[in-house]
Amino acid sequence: MDQALTTGMLISGLFFGWTIGSHYTGATMGMAYGTGLIKSRTLATILIAIFVLIGATFDSSHVVSTVGTGIIRDQDLTPLGAMVMMLTAALVTAANTWMKWPVSTSQLACFSVVGAALAMGAPVFWGTTVILLFVTWIGTPIASGLLGFVFTRLADGISARWGNRADRGLRWALLAASCYAAYTLGANNTGNAVGVFYGLHKMNQMQAGFIGGVVMAIGALTWGRPILDKVGKGLVDLDLNMGVGAKFAQSITAHTAAWCGYPTSMNQALLGGMAGATGARGREPMSWKAVREIAFSWFFTPVLAGIVSFILYKVLSWLIGVH
Repeated sequence: MDQALTTGMLISGLFFGWTIGSHYTGATMGMAYGTGLIKSRTLATILIAIFVLIGATFDSSHVVSTVGTGIIRDQDLTPLGAMVMMLTAALVTAANTWMKWPVSTSQLACFSVVGAALAMGAPVFWGTTVILLFVTWIGTPIASGLLGFVFTRLADGISARWGNRADRGLRWALLAASCYAAYTLGANNTGNAVGVFYGLHKMNQMQAGFIGGVVMAIGALTWGRPILDKVGKGLVDLDLNMGVGAKFAQSITAHTAAWCGYPTSMNQALLGGMAGATGARGREPMSWKAVREIAFSWFFTPVLAGIVSFILYKVLSWLIGVH
């Protein structure tokens, strides 16, 4: 039974990684695609796949550790619990991708861990890890908004000084910022899917990161276009300078959080950066209907994930007689 549950856990974690890769195409390359800098969705997803794999392999160890051993003790993590955590997060993420609602997979993963832990009767590190995760999630759009404002003003200053000559450099800067966002996605979100592999001592941090990066890359290539279109065409209407400001704000904010070991939302960082960019211009380029849909999903889906994880663990443990 333990072998079967371990296999189920591995499959669930890989499934979650695949859904993460497909879900965050818009948050990484949507800006470059929406502004016409990258005209091909295929090229956009290929770039995501390359850079997410690099970030996941070489820069995800901090988040892998947090998700794997930072929310509950590793000795309390069981194959059944790990399987439930990852399966719940994967199914909720897939549902949001199907509905084209950008959501925070970091919040889904952490709430799934908490829900299963409560069902298991395992102690949760509320006063240390969980509270700092909440602080990170609240601070992400605020910090990104401030940076988006500053970077947009800097880009405007460059354009004012150099005129049309600055346009080519800023277009390359937007492409670099988008690739940096894909790298940050690997560093920031891979641990959400494969942290339990490390927590159960099935592989080390780099091995877990590499495996997670591979399935995230596959997810971007195979099912990444719906969210890419949603964010690139349905939410974003930014000029070049605003795009540069918003993307660098998003990537720097999320990467800093990942380095601290606290996974945050790439979507929330993006929306914060966009809000900062609009504030620098006094414009309203975002579709507020889409923003309201996203904000609702941010509050609703993590709570749903925690509840589903709790119930699913209780049901499966009763059916198979494993605790």
